[in-house]
Amino acid sequence: MADGAEGRRVKRGQGEGSYTKTPAGRVRWRVMTTTPAGERRHVTGTARNMTAAREAVREALRAAERDTLPPRERVTVEQLVSAYIEHRAPSLKGRTVENYRALLRRNISPSLGQLKAQGVTPQRLRAFYDAQREAGQGDSVRRQTHNLLNAAYLLGLTDGVVTVNPAARARPVYVERGAARVKAFTPDEAARFYAAARADRWGWPLAFMLATGLRPGEALGLTWADVTMRGSAEGGTLAAVVHIERTRSVSGGRVYEDTPKTERGRRSLTVTGDAARLLLDARAQAEREAGARLRHNGREYQSTGYVFVTRAGTPYRPDNLRRPMARLCQAVGVPVLTPHKLRHTWASVQAAAGVPVEVLSAELGHAAPSFTRDTYRHVYESERASLTYDPLTPAAAPAPEPEPQGRKRVTVRARLAQAEAGSAEGEAGELPPSAAPGSKRARA
Repeated sequence: MADGAEGRRVKRGQGEGSYTKTPAGRVRWRVMTTTPAGERRHVTGTARNMTAAREAVREALRAAERDTLPPRERVTVEQLVSAYIEHRAPSLKGRTVENYRALLRRNISPSLGQLKAQGVTPQRLRAFYDAQREAGQGDSVRRQTHNLLNAAYLLGLTDGVVTVNPAARARPVYVERGAARVKAFTPDEAARFYAAARADRWGWPLAFMLATGLRPGEALGLTWADVTMRGSAEGGTLAAVVHIERTRSVSGGRVYEDTPKTERGRRSLTVTGDAARLLLDARAQAEREAGARLRHNGREYQSTGYVFVTRAGTPYRPDNLRRPMARLCQAVGVPVLTPHKLRHTWASVQAAAGVPVEVLSAELGHAAPSFTRDTYRHVYESERASLTYDPLTPAAAPAPEPEPQGRKRVTVRARLAQAEAGSAEGEAGELPPSAAPGSKRARA
């Protein structure tokens, strides 16, 4: 392998160090040194190029021989965490790296940054976490901050920069949960929201997300190269095979586009019913807007190839979905949820209609069904309305099973109707497009 291949470590012989090229073009180096007293210690750093990195390694080795390496006590918390972020950057998504840097800049550095890493105690960390909580910092951010500090100290232990990890003995106290917040639409609310979003050109990405369960970044990352249309709308056989190959996200005001985080996230789905018709409408609308821009503005339309685009042809920013989401929720009188909660709604409606959690997990691209069940499955009151057990009432004899007639597709519209009625089983035919949300998706 050539020296400095981006994101890949070049390992050499004993005492020669290892080198990794960063996305910014610099070279991160690391070498094991031994002092005259026999103390072994990793020394790391970055340099502008490979030549400078090799010279830095040689200087670190000479400093170890002279016993003039910087003492551990000089390394600050900010330096410790920054070194960890740079160490992990080649193997992380761009958005994750930016999130880490933002946590360091906004949360850690103002209070802990200039403290000596070796001198931070568990008591000092607990006081830091308590101050964050009292300042109104949410549980999620404090949990992320703790995890970042813990990981940085663990790397510091490995490198010999510190000898203790205070984060291992100090954790944030999380705020006791109050009244449960709404995390998903009911079937009736979902139907009303879908109808409004379907009739609004800016609501189409939201309608498609509700009908398919896609993440916002997955829906907005779709290009026409990822979509294969099949059948015809006239013949009632229209369907689309959608391949999830990328996702769009925002961090620090910057839009990142990358592959899904896990292999499960890369998947293919079959979209049917009104959701498939929505794709055709989106393409036709983009073509009309492209022509109007050329005729009236004299400017060339940006043909970016994305499925959901603005009137200029550019893809949506994920952070621009919240405003139309709130507007549509208010217009139809449903709780104002975030766009991501449409994914929770899809999973809950499907589960209430009897779809096994293993199937839902695969469709959502989750790593394990347990995560789907614990995080995305929200139980509706209608499902709990008839659970009283009456031992004095004989159970009805099961109806005979019908002769197999082949597998029949059940639309999300039908599933919504089943869930609203409190039924966990049964099938229904497809309703008119304006009646309720999207489509049933089958695994491609």
